[in-house]
Amino acid sequence: MGRVRPSGCPADIKNFLTMPVCLAKLLDRHGNFFYITPMRRLFLTLALANTMLFAQDNSIAEIRRNIKTVNAETEREKNLTQAEAKRHADFVANARQKTTALENQEKELLGQIDSLKAEIEKLKGARQKALGTTRYFETRKAKYSEDLAKTIDTLALFVESGFPYKNSEAADALREISSQLKKSVISSEAAFGRVWEVMLDRVRLGYTAETWNGNLNLDGKIIAGKFFRYGTVASIFTSQNGETVLWLNNKTGKWENTGENFALRTAIKETMRVAEGKTAPKLSPVPISR
Repeated sequence: MGRVRPSGCPADIKNFLTMPVCLAKLLDRHGNFFYITPMRRLFLTLALANTMLFAQDNSIAEIRRNIKTVNAETEREKNLTQAEAKRHADFVANARQKTTALENQEKELLGQIDSLKAEIEKLKGARQKALGTTRYFETRKAKYSEDLAKTIDTLALFVESGFPYKNSEAADALREISSQLKKSVISSEAAFGRVWEVMLDRVRLGYTAETWNGNLNLDGKIIAGKFFRYGTVASIFTSQNGETVLWLNNKTGKWENTGENFALRTAIKETMRVAEGKTAPKLSPVPISR
């Protein structure tokens, strides 16, 4: 038998079963139409119905399997959705905790920053106060150095006009100290210490006496002899040959010649001998200026 080709016949099975015999045709192998007998038509109808029922059962089973698969997939998606929702809730809760912790940390840091700012402002105030105090004392120190330099210059003049014994050296030393102080080469403390030493040396002159050999420049003439100084009161000079006998005038700073004053010459020579230890200690007159 070949393919069923209902030529001009209805497709409905019921109509097919009840349609006239003359309308049911079947193509043979040669392509010619021939009529289907009632028995063959019944058998064909039963086969077609059985096929349709078998296809329907298969479709129902497939549908059930698909429904079961869809339900399983739905349940899996539901579980996944619930797990995702739980993870999301945990994430949100963790994020809230971290946010709260960060907010607390931020508040603490802001408090520390405010405290540090207050401390910085306090330190700035203390620094400004210290700088003001430093400037004040620096100004006072500069003024003190200036006044000390003026005082040292005055002392140099005083020493220079005092007892004429190494007064030029002492005055020059004081002026050098004053110059270094004005140039800030030395501090005021160091300058004061040096001036103190120089003035102490001048003070010690009043408590000492000495004799020494030396040359005296008198009116451009160099005379060799001996000197004797008694504190800062008197000073005498006798030449080696004993012809020149001089005494120092403290007011003028010049050496005075005894000249023809025999008593004064004798007294000065005797004083020199006592000072040198050539005779027993005794009182001997020394000329001084008033």
